[in-house]
Amino acid sequence: MKILVAVDPSEHTQEAIRFVKSVDWPKTSEMYLIHVIEMKHASSLIPSDGPSSWDRVISEARGKLFTKAKGLLKQTQKEILEERAVTIKSLVMEGLPGAQILQAVEDYQIDLVILGTRGLSNVKRFLLGSTSDWVMREAPCSVLLVREKLSKVTMGKAAAKILLATDGSSVALNTVDMLGLLACKTPPKVTVAHVVGKPVYLEGWFGRKGKPAFKQLAGQFLEKSHKEAASHLEELSQRVKDLGMKVDTVLTKGDPAEEIVKIAERSKPRLIMVGSKGFKGGKPVPLGDVVRKIARHAPCSVFLIRPGRSKQEG
Repeated sequence: MKILVAVDPSEHTQEAIRFVKSVDWPKTSEMYLIHVIEMKHASSLIPSDGPSSWDRVISEARGKLFTKAKGLLKQTQKEILEERAVTIKSLVMEGLPGAQILQAVEDYQIDLVILGTRGLSNVKRFLLGSTSDWVMREAPCSVLLVREKLSKVTMGKAAAKILLATDGSSVALNTVDMLGLLACKTPPKVTVAHVVGKPVYLEGWFGRKGKPAFKQLAGQFLEKSHKEAASHLEELSQRVKDLGMKVDTVLTKGDPAEEIVKIAERSKPRLIMVGSKGFKGGKPVPLGDVVRKIARHAPCSVFLIRPGRSKQEG
């Protein structure tokens, strides 16, 4: 597994590092630490010898940022190696963080990106146009957005809660595989949730006040969907139990993203895990609206799991 960890001095990123140190990654894993510098973070640029000295002043400012970034990555690498024996490489880039992280994902064929993101109010999360949102939408691999004390999932003395959201498709099985990587000090309590959404064509005129025959057909469709969801939940729950974790299930109906966020707000999990399609025809499948809404509005960390390039769908 190739893991890319975005590093900066912020507290939410430091929590991401604590989580990285707490996980027993596969022995063959390669870890890349990336820090992206932006010239806007440089100290005030004042040419001492007039306009002719601008190039020198900018070069010196850029040099200081690179030196500071290298020191930060060196310290982070040392901290991780004290806990985990993994191969680590450091990358210092310049430019827009989102763009540089996505470029590194392609250049190094990354399987998982880990980055911190601030915990925000519902309104601010809705308006969020941040690096984390950008990477979540565009990355062709799994992405873990770290909010709050995620390391308590693996290192806590009490069982932390994890919400595993499934849509009934085969991609949900990838979330269980990733869940198996979390060798927790105290096994977490896992809630497997499935929301049966009403198909778009049932939202039209006939679905609201139309012919009885159509309403009957709609009812039969939803009943069938409910039975299939229950069967899927049972299968996923057994897989989670096989990992030695406690599990319960939630089966409801409504808007999938809204219901998953409501469940998270009620049960207060440390982490939401949700699957998404990876590739089709050799190209990454765009992130669906449901997953994007969950990532934006979730009150906790979100782990988007996408199958790797080796599991492409035709």
